Amino acid sequence: MADEGVRNFVRVESLCKSFGATAALKGVSFDVEQGSTVSLLGPSGCGKTTVLRSIAGLERPDSGRIAIGGEPVYDGARSLNQPPERRQIGMVFQSYAVWPHMSVAQNVGFPLKVRKAGAAQLAERVTKALELVGLQGLGERPATNLSGGQQQRVALARAIVHEPRLVLFDEPLSNLDARLRQQMRTELKLLQDRLGFTAIYVTHDQEEALALSTKVIVMNDGQVEAIAQPRALFAQPATAFVAHFLGFDNIFDGTVAAVGARDAGGAATVRVDLGVGTWLQCAWRRAEPPLVGAPVTVAFRSERAALASAPTAPRPAANVFCGTIEAAVYLGISIDYLVKCGSLTLRVLAPGECPLTAGAAVSVSVTAEDCIVFPRA
Repeated sequence: MADEGVRNFVRVESLCKSFGATAALKGVSFDVEQGSTVSLLGPSGCGKTTVLRSIAGLERPDSGRIAIGGEPVYDGARSLNQPPERRQIGMVFQSYAVWPHMSVAQNVGFPLKVRKAGAAQLAERVTKALELVGLQGLGERPATNLSGGQQQRVALARAIVHEPRLVLFDEPLSNLDARLRQQMRTELKLLQDRLGFTAIYVTHDQEEALALSTKVIVMNDGQVEAIAQPRALFAQPATAFVAHFLGFDNIFDGTVAAVGARDAGGAATVRVDLGVGTWLQCAWRRAEPPLVGAPVTVAFRSERAALASAPTAPRPAANVFCGTIEAAVYLGISIDYLVKCGSLTLRVLAPGECPLTAGAAVSVSVTAEDCIVFPRA
């Protein structure tokens, strides 16, 4: 039973929640291992914050079950719903939620004060928490005199000062500028590795989810779309929605025109007809066999496509698109190109050293291994 508690330190089962006629959660289920960080990733309105607030006890679901450390904290069938203060969690909000009338130390120590900790224990833990987040020596400063990044550190110190069994993060870095967000992301990762707390992290930023997480849960329209480790999710998204959300910015509908034999790794090569004389050779890595004539969706990343000057008389070839540059956006180390190839428009991210101008004739190529194929309903 102890091993089961470690594997399923947080268990969410068949969680449902509606706001009026709008179904925010539609049977969400997942597990979180002890000491891991799981990210809930998805667009605005997908239900990820509602899940987090339900785990925290700030939102009461309509049905389902939530357990933390093997202890049920919500069970719709039994009308059980523990209040937030009994769930032994810490929470870091997007808005920092720093109290302006308190000093830094008073903000950080508030959870201990509520728990009626002694003065000596409170002072010791506050000092330790401030050192962990790099705010040592600032305890007496008014909290609102700090920068945005420092206020976020105060919120983080407050979340961990009482040594919770679970820390919840609700898009905590979204109010910071890009450089500070990257710095804080690294600091969060180092702190989690050092302290080993279990964390659930809500974000719409794929880089944050991939950088911080042991496991990523992609949500869409109140449901779990995919669950995977970061590398697997990035390389082999389970659905076209996940691919689009994770930056596969060339997505086209087509039809399976031919199926080759499977290789030693179990992948078959399929030829996908995109129409207007264009086709792609793709590696089929799904368990179910591909069928000729089946409607599919193909996706590949702009940074995996290669751009070259087109020959004067191009010959049709698999995985090669010929067309003209429609737009070029300079991004410093790279250039974001839109290439018009007949009825298709491709996005290509290419090095910025040798820029091509709008109207130039080019060819775009991509390998079969970089093309992900999804069945299309």
